[in-house]
Amino acid sequence: HHQYSYNTYTQTMANKSTTAGDVLLYIPNLIGYLRVICTVLSLILMICFPQRWIIAIILYVSSFVGDLFDGIAARKFDQCSLFGGLLDMVTDRCSTTGLLCALSHEHTERPILVLVRDATFFSITWYTDSKP
Repeated sequence: HHQYSYNTYTQTMANKSTTAGDVLLYIPNLIGYLRVICTVLSLILMICFPQRWIIAIILYVSSFVGDLFDGIAARKFDQCSLFGGLLDMVTDRCSTTGLLCALSHEHTERPILVLVRDATFFSITWYTDSKP
């Protein structure tokens, strides 16, 4: 996972003239975008087309395999960024929340409790991780 403080980010960026457009096209962020696509497609399949569960599982697992590789790529290519860290964290939380909602849709009558719990956890985590 990307765990970068603001100070680490500013020290790294002080030595380079990197634009926001550059950061959007960092290799780890491109992997992150693919993770988002895999997650969204897997959740759509789980909820709307449950008979396609094998494809949904492959896409979901692919998203988490991508999580391993985006971190490796960030370090290897020295492309660590606050945006990448946030993208990684949000993708992880949304993937887990989406899976829990898909499962709770099948196995409980109160999926809203899962959403409230995860939204609270996500907010607290984001707040504590974003403090300089």
